Parts: sequence; C-alpha cells; structure tokens
Amino acid sequence: MTTTTFSDVVRFAADRATLDDLDLFSQAAKEGQARLDQERMDSLTEGQDIRLDRLQDRQLNDLTGKIHSINLTSRRPVAVVVIDENSLWALQGHHVYARRIPKGATSYSLTVPLACVFSR
Repeated sequence: MTTTTFSDVVRFAADRATLDDLDLFSQAAKEGQARLDQERMDSLTEGQDIRLDRLQDRQLNDLTGKIHSINLTSRRPVAVVVIDENSLWALQGHHVYARRIPKGATSYSLTVPLACVFSR
C-alpha cells in the first residue's frame, strides 16, 4: 500500500488536473484558509502582543502593539489596538497620522478589523 503525500497531490494538480479538479482544489483552499483565519482570530486575547497586516491603509501594516479590547458583536469583528512606542514613532512620521496623533502622545489606539491582527 502506498501513501499519497501532499506533494503528490500538488504534482497531480500541476501535471494532470482538469479544470473541474482545479476548481475543487481552489474551493478547498479557500475553505482551508477561512478555517485557519477563524482559528487565528479565535486565539487572540486582550493584552496579547500583536502585529498588524493585510490592512488597506498600508501605512498601518507591520505596526506592533497590544490588543486593548475585542468586539465580536459587530458585523465584522474588530479590535482596539494600542500601538507600541516604536510603531507610534513610525506613525508620527507619516503626514496623515502626524496630524491625528497629539504632540507628546505616549500611546495611540487604532480600531482595526480582527482579521488584520496577528499574534507576535
């Protein structure tokens, strides 16, 4: 008896799969990604060190901080994140945020989609 590995499946998809096969793979991949994203979001907790990513405002991607609170009741769950000192410094250097962040601020909170919050 032989065991089929994931590499075998990928090789099949690349070499011999039909469009119908690829549609099935594509759907399975989307479902798998959604499951993993949900598991990641479910594991996030208040006070956890995080990194932001996948935000439309690219200036906010890669900022780091801590989760202050999580709101799961909105249509799209959100987190209030307090960015850390290094990220605050970086954000103050951006012309849009420099006007929003009070001079001398030592912390700054952002409300972001929970889907864009990743543990560090």
